[in-house]
Amino acid sequence: MGEAATDRIIEATLVLVTERGLGNVTMTEVADRAGVARQTLYNHFSDVEQIIVAGIEQYAQTGFAHLVDLLDATGTAEAKMELLARYTVAQGSHGHGVEDVRSALSPEARAHLDRHQSDFRTLVASIIASGMADGSFDEGLDPDRHAVLIQGLLLSASDVAADGGDPADVAAMVSESMLRMLRVP
Repeated sequence: MGEAATDRIIEATLVLVTERGLGNVTMTEVADRAGVARQTLYNHFSDVEQIIVAGIEQYAQTGFAHLVDLLDATGTAEAKMELLARYTVAQGSHGHGVEDVRSALSPEARAHLDRHQSDFRTLVASIIASGMADGSFDEGLDPDRHAVLIQGLLLSASDVAADGGDPADVAAMVSESMLRMLRVP
């Protein structure tokens, strides 16, 4: 099955799940909506949950790679944190329902997807460490622990933006909070 067919299957599944909920979508409906034979669908995915996981994986991998490229092109650790705030809030403001779908997945599927959270936390910790090394962030920080705090702050800010908060205002507030936490006193 080609990439275009896989994309159609993922998109059809996400639309159906958003309309009706994860437990109310059948593989037959997905095949019909995506315009593929049911057998073709079953050759690549065992159930609707597996399609959802593939879609979230695809979205997360593409988004993470794009974020890393943007961060690599950004100079200072402070500028990277500001970019991280703007990017994460912008993504979160468009991500309505993703966390709702994720919460309906089996524990095994959620555990599989948690790897992306860990990768993101590692990225944040590396930015903090580089800021400590260049003297812009407090040398007494614990990059791993502060990365957890910042990840939570960014998730909360994304929720605020998704609930109708102005993404630019939310990103500015969260960026200011993060930098206040990290800067040399």
